[in-house]
Amino acid sequence: MKRLYSTLAVILAVAAINAQITVVYQVDITNYLDNGNVLGPNGMRVGGNFSAYGATNDGVAMADWTPSGEASAMTDLGNNVWSITVTYPAASIGAEQLYKFVNNDWGTNEGTDPENTIGADGCGLDDGAGNVNRTLTIPATSAGLQYCFDACFTCSGDDPEFTPTGLNELVKVSGMTVGPNPAEDQVTFKFNLDNRANVRLSLINILGSEVAVISNGTRTAGPHQVNYDLETLANGSYFYRLQAGEILITGKLIKF
Repeated sequence: MKRLYSTLAVILAVAAINAQITVVYQVDITNYLDNGNVLGPNGMRVGGNFSAYGATNDGVAMADWTPSGEASAMTDLGNNVWSITVTYPAASIGAEQLYKFVNNDWGTNEGTDPENTIGADGCGLDDGAGNVNRTLTIPATSAGLQYCFDACFTCSGDDPEFTPTGLNELVKVSGMTVGPNPAEDQVTFKFNLDNRANVRLSLINILGSEVAVISNGTRTAGPHQVNYDLETLANGSYFYRLQAGEILITGKLIKF
């Protein structure tokens, strides 16, 4: 019985540590372009202290204040709206995220226009050195924000907050199999998603420490197969952990 309680404690501790929060950042550049500005060849991007909070975009770690980085690129949704989905670990909940939207690279970013700026409108934070940044307290549940470029509201003047759709909503996982189990050198995880979701698949040792991240990123609806080489792991018992949106699946894996 004591061993059972210890096992449950490990699973619960792992679930709390590895839960993820998704924030969708969007910017509408309609007014920005109407004022004569030109979109750069690298499109819209974000800069901020993202790595300080373990932020990732499609499983790729985001660098601090590096809008030119691979993971800082936004996606063109059409109608001059650009979007990026950022995933945070639960440990970052409540931290203050500093960020700003950037056209192409530094020098074409928010907080520089004295007539229409996040600084003048009151939603930006001036660091005293001429830099004005947006702030967000990382929420405990997934959230979405859309702003007009260099403004505190949407381009229509509405509240910028919205509930993200199509991501981590009503996600169902079916057909989860792990084999062979026990395994000697390689194991295959198979599962099916009924909706697009952020998926993290990892291995935890019996002490509750994460020893391997097998997969971490956004996956589309449909069947998925993930193969993992176990040769670097010591023989023994592990827990596998699959989180897809709000769904959590755990089980035991033995390596011999």
